[in-house]
Amino acid sequence: MENETVNKTIILHKICCGLSFSNNSLVVGLRHDEIHIVDLEGNTLKSIHVQSKSNLYHLVYLDNRVIYSDIVGRTVSCVDESGTQIWEYTHDLAVPRGLCSDTYGNIIIVDYCSVIVISKDGKDSKTLLGREEGLEQMNYICFENDESYGIVCDSKGFTLTKFNLTYE
Repeated sequence: MENETVNKTIILHKICCGLSFSNNSLVVGLRHDEIHIVDLEGNTLKSIHVQSKSNLYHLVYLDNRVIYSDIVGRTVSCVDESGTQIWEYTHDLAVPRGLCSDTYGNIIIVDYCSVIVISKDGKDSKTLLGREEGLEQMNYICFENDESYGIVCDSKGFTLTKFNLTYE
């Protein structure tokens, strides 16, 4: 860390809210209605217009699909690179926030007081953790695919909770 350098600065001309990386491209949430796919040189490859009631803070770019959570609209949506909606998940969501994916392409979401896994096709879901495990005001999540465990953080930043992911 002694020789920090900036390799590239990309100017977006709009406020950047969320960011994800896959296939040597960045997916950038711009406010509440637009997602850009940008190469590492800063060229906008695609611009996707979406319907979201909240800013696009939480995004996952996976297999040429963008999955994003809409906190105000209480949904998690999946669109392809043309903006066509593939699926939308709304089942009993309170405040869907942080997102990540597992080895199989399933989406893991933090929903205020629970951790939910949604199948890759958006048709099936399962609550992994909830209030019973002491979760409250969860905001962020990361998942270590090689080890099959994840960590969630509360919105106050005081509590980290580790969980193991096993499918039955």
